[in-house]
Amino acid sequence: MDVSVIIPVYNTEKYLAACVESVLQQTDVSIEIILVDDGSTDASPRICDDYAQRYENIRTVHINNSGPATAKNEGLCLAQGNYIALTDSDDKMEPLMLSKMVTAGYKHNADIVCCNYKQIDEQGVVSHLNYTNQLYVLNHEEGLIHFFSKDKIYSQCWTKLYKKQMLRDYHIENDPGLRTDEDFIFNIRSFTKAETTVIVDEPLYEYTHRKNSLAHAFFRDNISQYIDNRNSRVQVTLKEVQNETKIVKEWSIVHIMMYYNELLGKVALFPDYFFDKRITNIIKFIRRNKQILNKYYSYCGFSKIGKFLILYLPNYIYMRYRKTKA
Repeated sequence: MDVSVIIPVYNTEKYLAACVESVLQQTDVSIEIILVDDGSTDASPRICDDYAQRYENIRTVHINNSGPATAKNEGLCLAQGNYIALTDSDDKMEPLMLSKMVTAGYKHNADIVCCNYKQIDEQGVVSHLNYTNQLYVLNHEEGLIHFFSKDKIYSQCWTKLYKKQMLRDYHIENDPGLRTDEDFIFNIRSFTKAETTVIVDEPLYEYTHRKNSLAHAFFRDNISQYIDNRNSRVQVTLKEVQNETKIVKEWSIVHIMMYYNELLGKVALFPDYFFDKRITNIIKFIRRNKQILNKYYSYCGFSKIGKFLILYLPNYIYMRYRKTKA
């Protein structure tokens, strides 16, 4: 079998059938679909069961609500395909996505195959149409640099196929219970083990941008956990790149500061956290890496003024400034 498509499902009854149908319509590739119902409270469990009854290559697993990381792990345990896809239940695949990616993966013996995507919001507006229609074959170091710099490789799992044997050989899985940052943590563990990465730079995946999705809503109600999850992501990154080259380590710091910057923007909405020790340590981390920030500030999402302010303003005043920008 070519691909196991794992779809964690949580309260996406409006989108789920379209997602599954888009996978069933894949051509020139053998697949299985593993639907993991993560304790949904809408009609999603029934939809999953209906598909499992109608199609021999679809199976449904029901678990107590545990978050997407745990749901994906359930699917990984059952997967039989040579490659594994991790697909969100409110998104869709283009009909040739898996065929094009699997073909490239087999040809170049790739451990990871990546594609590009287009984004569609709930009003039907299409964005993120920036692609080259080219094929890129990257070695280990090149793959990591592209990943950290977000150069045609993105943090999400849903634009990728992973060689199952690589995941099994290195015991790569998600951290159970995580509800944010699980994709990046899974990817950093995968890319630090991948010898060859292939990019099929075409928009083969359709990402649905929903303002009230689990990922977008989580930080508003769980900001403290969100901060902890982001710090866990950083610790995993620093650990995984210990034996990598100097340039990979440098780009890993760039990536960390990129997402710390994003985090500070979210924390700016919560003034009670301006003096939080974790926020203080984040700003200290950025200042310790002043040389890298000065070199790559635009990659990290800072303007020239913003770079200067985070380096030299007192923390509380800087966070007040971020609040005016939020």
